[in-house]
Amino acid sequence: MTIMSLVLVSASTTAAASSAVSITTSISVGVGGALIAILLIMLLSSRELISASNKSSKKVLATLDSAIVPLLVVFSLTIVFQVLEIVGTISV
Repeated sequence: MTIMSLVLVSASTTAAASSAVSITTSISVGVGGALIAILLIMLLSSRELISASNKSSKKVLATLDSAIVPLLVVFSLTIVFQVLEIVGTISV
């Protein structure tokens, strides 16, 4: 019985890993960069609208900042790597 359950667990693990690989390979870097840019634009515009409002809260702005800063880092690194790839300094 334990050998059969081990085979089933191994088969399900292999199926899950292969589907995860196909999901990550179907989304390319360009699509990920576009999603990051869209999310960053939405968060930055939301922050500006909330800060201009009469009911703006420092807690809400701090929460938005905690989401915006990592996205800014990832966005700028994406731009740097794409420029370096175009220039030919790095090869992917």
